[in-house]
Amino acid sequence: MMPEQLSNISSNNKRIAKNTIALYCRTLVTMIVGLYTGRVMLQALGIDNYGINNVVGGIIGMSALITNTMSQAISRYVTYAIGKGNLDKMSSMFSTSINAQIIISIIVGIVLEIAGIWFLNCEANIPEGRMVAANWVLQCGILSLAISLICSPYNSLLIAHEKMSIYAYTSIIDAVLKLAICFAVMYCTGDKLIIFAVLQVMVTLIMCFFYNWYCRRHFEEAHYRPTLFDKSILKELTIFSGWNLLNNGAYIFATQGINMLINVFFGVALNAARGVAGQVNQAVQSFANNFTVAFNPQITKSYAAGDVDYAVHLANKGTKFEWLMMYIFIVPVCIEANTLLKLWLGTVPIMAGVFLQLTMFESLAVASGQNLYRLIQADGRIRHYTMRSSFIAGMIFPVVWIAYLLGAPVWVSYVISIIDFLLLNLLRYHEIKRLMHFSVTSHFKICLLPCLIVSITSFILPLCITQLMEPSLLRFFINVPISVLWTFFCCVAFGLTKTERDFFLNKAKVFITKFSAR
Repeated sequence: MMPEQLSNISSNNKRIAKNTIALYCRTLVTMIVGLYTGRVMLQALGIDNYGINNVVGGIIGMSALITNTMSQAISRYVTYAIGKGNLDKMSSMFSTSINAQIIISIIVGIVLEIAGIWFLNCEANIPEGRMVAANWVLQCGILSLAISLICSPYNSLLIAHEKMSIYAYTSIIDAVLKLAICFAVMYCTGDKLIIFAVLQVMVTLIMCFFYNWYCRRHFEEAHYRPTLFDKSILKELTIFSGWNLLNNGAYIFATQGINMLINVFFGVALNAARGVAGQVNQAVQSFANNFTVAFNPQITKSYAAGDVDYAVHLANKGTKFEWLMMYIFIVPVCIEANTLLKLWLGTVPIMAGVFLQLTMFESLAVASGQNLYRLIQADGRIRHYTMRSSFIAGMIFPVVWIAYLLGAPVWVSYVISIIDFLLLNLLRYHEIKRLMHFSVTSHFKICLLPCLIVSITSFILPLCITQLMEPSLLRFFINVPISVLWTFFCCVAFGLTKTERDFFLNKAKVFITKFSAR
């Protein structure tokens, strides 16, 4: 390998490490604030209002697949253009993407005004007397979705340019503002659910204005021209988004669609429990996803520059690190789920503990294939993969529906989802091998084997403690730190290679030395 290539790889690795650290600082703050926000939100709204907010959020989430799909397309093509060094195409793509988002927001708004209102008023099983508030939440959600759609190209630029520190700061501000909303709602008179929904729209608008201001000031291509509508770029975005729409649509039905099924079959109380479990899981997942966010631009840029082997190497490493980071949280959360929820919420919705344990493994199944999916997206030839993956992921919703019709317990949806998401990885292996040089054997040795060893060994000591002690606050405060430290040890001992372990230990020694010197 040439010295220049080694220098570029070293520079890229440092950038990934720096961005990951920035994202972890962001996530540590947002996770703490977010979890506390969940507690305050439940207290401010009450279980029924919280459940209503969750089911209406599911309706909006079904439409958010358009937002996510187009954002992924914009992010992929902008990052690819940066990798190619094509500034003119970046400028054209940016303005074209905003114009496309404006059109999509109008179409989605009309569809939601028809289908969303019908479902909410006819099928959603909303408690008596709360239909007006639920409709307010729906209208505010539609407005927030439209704002997010139009703003998404600015967010994509931040990530494509790897400005993770700014991304971190804005996420912290967003989390703090949402916490402030909960406190404001708690002390407001009037319908708390309506006030909560209106204030959320205001926060979305504030964040959109900031992204607009920052990108226009720092990125040359971020100057929006309403008259610029490049048909060739729009065609690329549309084709890529069209296939991605199938994939994201299947995922949304597998997640938000299940919320709606639970509400229809079991009511808002169990939907509130699912929402609570989802909040904890989202905090943990965002902590682990920092690796994905930090690795994604480099995977796409490396692929665009023709360095496919390095892109595959990054995807393998990112998959392993994300799995290990999630397990550091999965073990203590699953072992002490009920006590954790009681300390966090005070009043715990029924089944929330079981939902929390299962949703952690559902997220792990999803996360295990995200970096592999980014490799397929970096290549751009996604038609074959999307058709097959959409069918597999799309089976979750009808299978769960049938299971509920046959009288299955509410938690069976998680089991079905976990199995389905793991099966998707088999499809990804096949597709990546078709598109590029990729060794499943190497992936197994580099990623899966160490992750499986860590997954088994990390539960041994915490489970022994749970067998020796009765559930209590004392056991919680003993078991949680031991679980974290023991899982961390297993990750370093069994999850890392010798080179990675030596690098980690050297960096730890340097940090401890500097800290001691102070």
